[in-house]
Amino acid sequence: MTSPAGVFRSRIGKYQVTALYDGTLQVPQDVFLGEDRQVISNTLQSGGMGLAEDLVPIPVLAFCLQSEDETILIDAGLGAVDAFGPGMGLMSGALAAANTQPDDVTAVVLTHAHPDHIGGMLTGAAPTFANARVVISEAEHGFWSDAGVMAQAPDEAKGFFQLAQATFAAYGDRLELVSSDTEVLSGMRFEAASGHTPGHSILHVDGGDHQFIMMADIVHNSVLQTAHPDVGFGFDVDPEQAAKTRAALLDRAATDNILIAASHVPFPGLGRFVRDGGGYRYVPANLVG
Repeated sequence: MTSPAGVFRSRIGKYQVTALYDGTLQVPQDVFLGEDRQVISNTLQSGGMGLAEDLVPIPVLAFCLQSEDETILIDAGLGAVDAFGPGMGLMSGALAAANTQPDDVTAVVLTHAHPDHIGGMLTGAAPTFANARVVISEAEHGFWSDAGVMAQAPDEAKGFFQLAQATFAAYGDRLELVSSDTEVLSGMRFEAASGHTPGHSILHVDGGDHQFIMMADIVHNSVLQTAHPDVGFGFDVDPEQAAKTRAALLDRAATDNILIAASHVPFPGLGRFVRDGGGYRYVPANLVG
């Protein structure tokens, strides 16, 4: 069956997993840090990731998991937030193309609270997902809710805090704060993966006869940060910890040969990380079965 534009469906155990395309950011190469500029440029070019004017594409994906009794959204895209230029905020249309309405969503699991993951949580000031419980880590909620941390943030980042706080307030008592290594829903376990943000989490999903890990923002470029896991990203709160987390999870994914989903790998965002020389390589799922 041909999938509608912006939508890709795959059966993984008891879940029908639908990848939802929200758009593609175009960021300057210098947002990637911690390695020689020429090495970064050459790696991107060799992987077909270099664009005119030294721009690098970063796709933004969310995922909808449906079972007999649940419709679960993992992250919610950018929505109407005008933060990263044109061509974004397509996830709501992708969700509709997948024959799913916002009121059908029973739970939203947020890996972290950056705008490209929570912007779609609000329609104006109102909750987009009126019937959903919302799960986020305690550490992530605490960071974005901390007035002292916000006061010390650069002016250009204060809007991120305001959006997170507005989202938390809109969902009120339907917001559930959980610790790391917690089963957030049946067969779904949060695992701490800090560095990109203090409470950034990955999600291990047990679908019965199949499993996968939603790795969220472990990599922001599937060519560069697999070949060079130490390369940081300008939006990492703690770049050193983010690099340690990335190295550990790439090693785990390659060792266990586990299927992964991720927010910023090429659509449809399902594949595997395999070892390649001294680093790793991302292989889309349609090439590995």
